[in-house]
Amino acid sequence: MQISKEALDLRAQLDNLRKVPNLCMCGLLIALYVVLSFCNIVLSSTLEIRIGFLAFTAAGMVGGPVMGFTVGFLGDMLNCLVRGFAYFPGFSLSYGLVGALCGLVMYKSKVTKLRAAACAFVEYIISITLTSTWLYLMYGTPLQVLFTSRLIKCTLNFFVNIVIVYVFLEAFQRIIRAALPAQK
Repeated sequence: MQISKEALDLRAQLDNLRKVPNLCMCGLLIALYVVLSFCNIVLSSTLEIRIGFLAFTAAGMVGGPVMGFTVGFLGDMLNCLVRGFAYFPGFSLSYGLVGALCGLVMYKSKVTKLRAAACAFVEYIISITLTSTWLYLMYGTPLQVLFTSRLIKCTLNFFVNIVIVYVFLEAFQRIIRAALPAQK
């Protein structure tokens, strides 16, 4: 599995993001994240099963790490506004990083099971490390307790996420190729 050279060309991605069709795609994926966030399954105040990261992953696949980061960061801000949650910038940074790193893996690449597993692994690592840190800063729950409970939840969720990411991105890639033939 190689990272495409285009995925590392951040200047070209920034220029691409300024084009109207790409801005529209970015806005649609931010809206998709907000919609998917309503499907979260809350287990406790510090444990939640989320599928919204699929929007960041799709943004990374379509527009590279820059669009993935933008959708993740702005999507979280808008989600907090729409749902009435208190905004914490650490979560926005985490979601932006998920989008950017998935963009490195997926941009200008065919969807494969290995790439889907890599995207699920990115979400897994960030969820265990950064999210645990943000929850510790917000609620004061001891890191050891957070880390242990999140490790179990994230490990179980990891295998499910591989399948979800693969199926979602495979379908999304077909839609993008049909709707935007120039994006092949």
